[in-house]
Amino acid sequence: MRPPILAAVMLTLACASSPEPASTPTPASDSAALARTAPRAAVTAREQYYDIDGSSAGALRNQISRLGPKDESGTSHDALTVWSLEWTYGTAQRGDSCALRDVKVTLNVSVTLPRWKPPPTATAELLKTWQAYLKAVRLHEAGHRTIAERNAREVVAALTALRGASCERLSDEATRTAEQIVADGRARNRAYDVQTRHGQTQGVELGP
Repeated sequence: MRPPILAAVMLTLACASSPEPASTPTPASDSAALARTAPRAAVTAREQYYDIDGSSAGALRNQISRLGPKDESGTSHDALTVWSLEWTYGTAQRGDSCALRDVKVTLNVSVTLPRWKPPPTATAELLKTWQAYLKAVRLHEAGHRTIAERNAREVVAALTALRGASCERLSDEATRTAEQIVADGRARNRAYDVQTRHGQTQGVELGP
């Protein structure tokens, strides 16, 4: 048994309001079937917040645009989901065949959301608007997490099934396989944002 091998990949996904409508997709629709058949990955998730203030929808929108989390390109968004995948495994040579052993995949998810403490001057209508907006933001970010969890399960399943004649070649194949699956997950996330207009079709809209 060789020492465990560790690899990790990080992805950043964003959600922001958009004025253009689009049809709402059903992200990762086959993820439930995959969950029933693939081994489980460990998931660590956390939420963090940035504070905004204001007593009108326009003021809140301005605050979100100014203070919202930035992605790797420096673009500001209403909310931001960052997730990373780490995988470890050992190799075991048995005769002329090598297999991966003790495959472990860890998914780390971090979601940054806006947080608003309504002032006394806030109207009931504004409170209702904010609640609907925040619910939609959470719904959209949950879609990113669904895709991430599916991606993690796919990595576990693919690595567990790998076999090869040489442990060295098998390790190379494991790296290529996992990285390709992560690339597929990145593409799914991009498609999800395009199809939902970064959550616009799910109700992520605030301000005039």
